[in-house]
Amino acid sequence: MPEVKMKESEAPDAHFTVDKQNISLWPREPPPKPDLSPVLRKPLSLRVAFICLSLVLVASIVLQAVFYPRLVDKILDVKSDAQMLRDRADNISSLGSVLEKDRGRVEEAEVQIQILNTSLTRARSQILSLRIIMEQASAQISVLTRNWEEVDSLSSKIPELQRDLDKSSALNAKVRGLQNSLENVNKLLQRQSDILEMVSRGWKYFGGNLYYFSYTPKTWYSAEQSCISRDAHLTSVTSESEQEFLYKSADRLPCWIGLTKAGTEGHWYWVDGTLFNKEQSKRFWIPGEPNNTGNNEHCGNIRVSSLQAWNDASCDSKFPFICKRPFIQAIP
Repeated sequence: MPEVKMKESEAPDAHFTVDKQNISLWPREPPPKPDLSPVLRKPLSLRVAFICLSLVLVASIVLQAVFYPRLVDKILDVKSDAQMLRDRADNISSLGSVLEKDRGRVEEAEVQIQILNTSLTRARSQILSLRIIMEQASAQISVLTRNWEEVDSLSSKIPELQRDLDKSSALNAKVRGLQNSLENVNKLLQRQSDILEMVSRGWKYFGGNLYYFSYTPKTWYSAEQSCISRDAHLTSVTSESEQEFLYKSADRLPCWIGLTKAGTEGHWYWVDGTLFNKEQSKRFWIPGEPNNTGNNEHCGNIRVSSLQAWNDASCDSKFPFICKRPFIQAIP
């Protein structure tokens, strides 16, 4: 029994402390060994007190031996909880930086959301505009549909309209023909009116030309000047019909015509620029003419009322004369 008490008294007493970072365990300092020799000499009451104290000590040691494993488990749990708390604290600090980054992203997202809201507002207004345009287009489609129905109804009338158009085309052709005829008549009337106007001034019309018969005797050169003053020249002759018209209209009077030559050896030509046909003119000369009597007959006239009526004479002789000008219709 004393050995047991000694072993129990020799069991270490455990103590621990817990701070924020460490948990420490250490044995309690062993109690000092009692000095038995004085105890034996003390009174019995002291022994009893000592025994009681020993029992209390043994009980405490037993309790410690019983609850120590549980306490160690609790300490380990506390350590693991502390480690977990440290990990969570580290996670919270890292989460704080992540939250800061996320806050910046959230702010950027808010700006983008505002931009999107603005774009959506514009898109909404554009959609409203498109809706209005669609309504207008729908109304126009309805109008076009009605017009198409009218076109369909008109299409059935196309053959009848085509027949009417053909009739109208024929009538238009007749009308155009009548208009052309009317224009020709108007031109003819205008031409006749212009001719009558010139005739009233003493001119005669033949073959598209106007002729003025002056019965005032003049030299050949004076007669040409008189014709020029009337926008004409002494007449030329280019055909038998014209020759016949001239000698008949001259009423058997000798009249200067526009035939002349330059000097004795010169060639005959028309003063108005008409080409002189020497072969054709042979049938218009009086037989034996031109003879250039006295080498001074360089101008021509109509002397007799015949197809062969031409005669050469002195240009200084005075005769009536015939002027000629092309008829040009006045523009209305």
